[in-house]
Amino acid sequence: MSDLHHISGVAALRDTVARIEAGRSGAPRRRAASGPPPVGLGDGALPLDAALGGGLRRGALHEVVAEDARDAAAAAGFALAAAGRCAGPAPLVWIVEDHAAAETGLPYRPGLAAHGIDPDRLILVRTGDGPATLWALEEALRLGAPAVLAELWSAKPYGLAPSRRLLLAAQNGRGAAILLHAGLAGRGAGLSSAAETRLAVAACPSPRLASAGSRVPIPGPPAVAVRVLKLRLGGEADLDRDRRHALVWNQHRRCFDAHALPVGVSAPAADGPRPARRSASVVAFGARAG
Repeated sequence: MSDLHHISGVAALRDTVARIEAGRSGAPRRRAASGPPPVGLGDGALPLDAALGGGLRRGALHEVVAEDARDAAAAAGFALAAAGRCAGPAPLVWIVEDHAAAETGLPYRPGLAAHGIDPDRLILVRTGDGPATLWALEEALRLGAPAVLAELWSAKPYGLAPSRRLLLAAQNGRGAAILLHAGLAGRGAGLSSAAETRLAVAACPSPRLASAGSRVPIPGPPAVAVRVLKLRLGGEADLDRDRRHALVWNQHRRCFDAHALPVGVSAPAADGPRPARRSASVVAFGARAG
């Protein structure tokens, strides 16, 4: 009987190993179904949402970084709109450092509304420096804030240990944490953290609208191009970090739509020799007034 038990145990072990190997070589891993469903950045079949496994998860830490210093406004606008999507009808906590508020101004009510955020349901937190920003973000998550947007201007206080604390706080409070690395433009690929996702955002030519009485078209809704640099629970091996998802913000539906204009193909310049990628940037993506 002992030999039969031994043979049966070896066969079961072989079956288990075979299933594990099949899982490694088969379809990409999917994120766990436990917890609240992810929040889609779009209302329909948005390719970026599909790449993220459905959208941005609550109970997780998400990072946003600009592709280039000139894309800082686009990254900030995208992060704010994404945070508004995660908050939904609940209050949104926005953490801003004092020096940034002094330079860019306080939130502008029409700008907030354009991003799908009710100005009366915004909780603005002012901090003195990076460590205070991370502390405020962690405490807001622990207190159960549904969504928190924090701007971090220095990478010195950030790393694996602080990001791990933020992740645990988000998991315990079941809120979505969106950390905008305002001081790391162009350096998102080299960042090491426990965040679930990291998105690199660049300005993108917006759809053009017909002008009233002029042949020169005017810029339409704000648009961005987004790359997924990190997807911790979505199958890193199959992640295409070079793919740019072109998105346009739909103010009326308060979501992102797929942008019809291919990213990387410059539109004809209407008023000068400057590349259309910069001349048609996301100037409407602004929720502050100096």
